Amino acid sequence: MTKKKQEQIVLPALRGIMGDWVFYSSLMDLKQLAVRVHYAEEVHKNTLLSDMIQRQLTRGRSAQIASYLESQPERFFNSLVVATYGGQPNWHALSDVKSRSKSGELQHLDEETVSSVGFLTLRGDEKLFALDGQHRLAGIKKAIKDGLDQDPFDEVSVLFVAHKETKKGLERTRRLFTTLNKTARPVSKGDIIALDEDDVMAISVRWLIEESKLFMGNRIGFVASNNMPVGNTTSLTTIGNLYDILAILFTNADTDLRKRKTELQRVRPSDDELQAYFNFAKEFFVLLGKNFKDLETFFASENTNPIVKKCRGSQGGNALFRPIGLEIFTRIVVRLTKDMTLAQAVKQAAKLPTTLSAAPYEGLMWDSSNKTILNSHKVTLRETLLHMLGKSKYSEATLIERYRRETGDPGISLPKKIA
Repeated sequence: MTKKKQEQIVLPALRGIMGDWVFYSSLMDLKQLAVRVHYAEEVHKNTLLSDMIQRQLTRGRSAQIASYLESQPERFFNSLVVATYGGQPNWHALSDVKSRSKSGELQHLDEETVSSVGFLTLRGDEKLFALDGQHRLAGIKKAIKDGLDQDPFDEVSVLFVAHKETKKGLERTRRLFTTLNKTARPVSKGDIIALDEDDVMAISVRWLIEESKLFMGNRIGFVASNNMPVGNTTSLTTIGNLYDILAILFTNADTDLRKRKTELQRVRPSDDELQAYFNFAKEFFVLLGKNFKDLETFFASENTNPIVKKCRGSQGGNALFRPIGLEIFTRIVVRLTKDMTLAQAVKQAAKLPTTLSAAPYEGLMWDSSNKTILNSHKVTLRETLLHMLGKSKYSEATLIERYRRETGDPGISLPKKIA
């Protein structure tokens, strides 16, 4: 941690109490944060543990967060929690508040409320380290180091708590550090799909549901997972699976739109780019409809119940009417785009069988005895189907060994290749 003393600053703040912690809710601009606040290395006396924390941060999301700060006009962070020790941070409560408005709204403020508002002075010789928000801090430091051009700099909410450099103080601060990080929950996939305005897949899913006829109404199951409810007899798949399908397309198909998933999730592209991703997603499903008869019927039907009952049920049905099957076929198509256009890839994939009760699905994706879907053999099934097209990454010897082991049939042969 740097020992260089910084200049004194005065921060607007609110004083609060929760449990036995006294905290100060204040504002700091990005440059102040980058210079004054450090990582939680003081939580551990062992320097190797401190080094490990810092390596994880610098190798983590700092680049994505820096890019977010530099490129997203609607950027926003929640509060960082910062521990302070040493120096002489001082709290200056307001002693009197008077209203200048005729309504007299502030005439009856009690003493406790008034004393919660004031200013926090940091002399510059105190030590500050982040207990919560370390990845955001790493991104802020990288953005400032890269020459972030802001005038004035963004302000971020910071919660200051006091740390004592004693054995009990260290234990208390370390406990707070782990509590904050253990109890922090990631945003659910369902919330991302419904609300995220940066995530390209989430936006495209919403547009497919709202702006196209492909998945309007009950044509899509509003379930954030890949598990289709047993009673659903109208939907092709779930919104969770649809999100995953688009992630596979946008990150793997050999097109000019291909990007890493983290880029597609955290930095909203231009409106023109968003439209291009949506058009690509729509084109994919339109091509599936043109090349697979049952999907053509599904997308053309006002009432999808008859076709879904035919293609998904205890009889097995069509692999494409199962989330896992749709995912596998999407991965096959994107593999084929390395050698051909998307339209050609879908047309080629349409030569493959789709009946779950037949090879190669029996034993890999469909359990005919229990009439249930199997989820543990996706790679072998995908590569077997690609083998039928002459495109598997596995040798025939490797694939037949996997195929026999995972189907539980030592005498089974690989399906014939398709001409």
